[in-house]
Amino acid sequence: MANDVQSLGKRQGGWQGLWGNVRELGCRDLTLSISLLLITILCYIRTLSFEFVFDDEILIVNNPLILSARSIPGYFTQHLVQFLNPYAPGNYYRPVQLLWLWVNRMLSGTNPLGWHLSVVTLHALDAVCVYLLARQILQQKPAAWLAGAVFALHPIHVESAAWAMGFIDPLFTLLVLASFLCYLEARQRPAQRVLWWVASLLIYALAAFAKEPALALPLLIFAHAVIVGSPTETAPQVWTRMARLRVGLAAAAPYLAVTAVYLAARVAVLRALSHAVTPLPLGTALATLPSVLWRYLKLLLWPVGLSAFYDVPYVQPAEASTILLPAAGVAAVAAGLWIWSRRSRAAAVAASWFALPLLVLLNLRAFPEDEIVHDRYLYLASVGFALLLGLAWESLGSARLHFPARGIARAAVATALVTTMAAATIYYNRFWANNQALYARGIAIAPNNNLVTNNLAGLYVARGEYAAAIPLYERVIARNSNFWLSTFNLGYCFYRLGRPEEAECYLRRAIAINATLPDSYLYLGLVCLQTGRVEEAETNLRRALALRPDGRGYHFALGMGLKLRGALAEARREFQLELVNYPGEAAARQQIAEIETRLNSTQSAGGLKQAQ
Repeated sequence: MANDVQSLGKRQGGWQGLWGNVRELGCRDLTLSISLLLITILCYIRTLSFEFVFDDEILIVNNPLILSARSIPGYFTQHLVQFLNPYAPGNYYRPVQLLWLWVNRMLSGTNPLGWHLSVVTLHALDAVCVYLLARQILQQKPAAWLAGAVFALHPIHVESAAWAMGFIDPLFTLLVLASFLCYLEARQRPAQRVLWWVASLLIYALAAFAKEPALALPLLIFAHAVIVGSPTETAPQVWTRMARLRVGLAAAAPYLAVTAVYLAARVAVLRALSHAVTPLPLGTALATLPSVLWRYLKLLLWPVGLSAFYDVPYVQPAEASTILLPAAGVAAVAAGLWIWSRRSRAAAVAASWFALPLLVLLNLRAFPEDEIVHDRYLYLASVGFALLLGLAWESLGSARLHFPARGIARAAVATALVTTMAAATIYYNRFWANNQALYARGIAIAPNNNLVTNNLAGLYVARGEYAAAIPLYERVIARNSNFWLSTFNLGYCFYRLGRPEEAECYLRRAIAINATLPDSYLYLGLVCLQTGRVEEAETNLRRALALRPDGRGYHFALGMGLKLRGALAEARREFQLELVNYPGEAAARQQIAEIETRLNSTQSAGGLKQAQ
């Protein structure tokens, strides 16, 4: 049975590693793997016609770092969005994510079809890897297939699989699963142990440099070794606790060494392990955790009302009633998993895959406000959930039903589960078709979420409907006067409407909230130009350039200010710098031609005067 430690630790036959010889596969293994690929692709086939949404425009369409291979060395020396603001601290040190973006940009350009195809393919491969992992842990092909199907079709994965930029979760999870499968092969193949371990470590290194939650892998390997024991041990049931810990530490040690390399590189680039994005008091962070964890459990067990945005307010320590109920629910689930794990080693391994990836979600200070809960944050943890569900299904009715009745009951449950999840996934896919659908859904589910309200207003701005956007931005600021993005956007709208006094008020307030973001200085400088304050405009525009020397339109705006001041040669230089950064900027070429005409005219007039 699945709780047999020997079968967990030493399985032979079946699939022989992630890239094993296809001839070693049984026909049933191969058929089940292909079926998982097909059902995943069929459920997400509609996404191939979807547009870019949310952050796609910034990180795919307008990302200067993925336009040339010359940028690749810089991926290892800067954080993911450093190009937006070189001087702002970042928490996303992900060179492999940037590499994947570059590869996809070279292959697909800015056509959403190629990007969506790649992310759906990654998710389908993850489902197959979950099946392979379940084959080793659960030891039953039907249960393993159900685990893979649950992972493939669970609606919480729509955010990761239907969104072009959602690829990072399927990517790093694929690498984590591949590394763990290679680790299992190293345990089972003494003659090839070194080769498999090296492969596992290299793949883990890629995972770590892809996304931070991959750092859970050494803990997963430690837990597996402690639970299952040494592959050469014949009587693990008589081990002492210290012996188990030694085996676990020995198995995890090489992965911890890779982790140390990653953390050293991360600290060198980011100047810290992590920066507090939302400086929550410790009491507030701890009081909010039960409601966050309870929300995640509900999303896994009852995935209804899914959205890219949720209203999950911070909880104050004094709000006992808000804390106790979700804390009791989380404690009850944890107790149930603990009891199950004590009875079944397979359940213990599966529970470790569920619980340990959740640890990265506990640092609420690292998440932006209004973004402490997202479906995509559960992507890796849902592997453990799928394993647990497959194990529960395998045990369904085993004590009370005879084999025919048990088979019918299990078939009915599996069919209902897979069908329901597939239908829900297809239904929730539609909300990711475009930004209008995504943000309208977000407002419907989370009307108090400032980020989605701000983003919905941004759609009006993109269409030039500034007057329609202003009330939405004002609604956000009324709820949170320190919400920088809406404050800045409100100033921008007033600037575009030709209302400089109101624009200046909000732009200055945006700078007071966050003085490191260059766009505030850019548009404050443009407002000053509107009102004839050329020298003040020049000061603000130079501040913007100091923060972002390659900002689009920054040199052009300063050039216009210098031109108004009569500094034509300096203005020409700024327009030339704009062309260096953006060669297709026709307006800059036009300004250079006009300035050169004026300078030549002035020189000709001066020469004529001297001749007279």
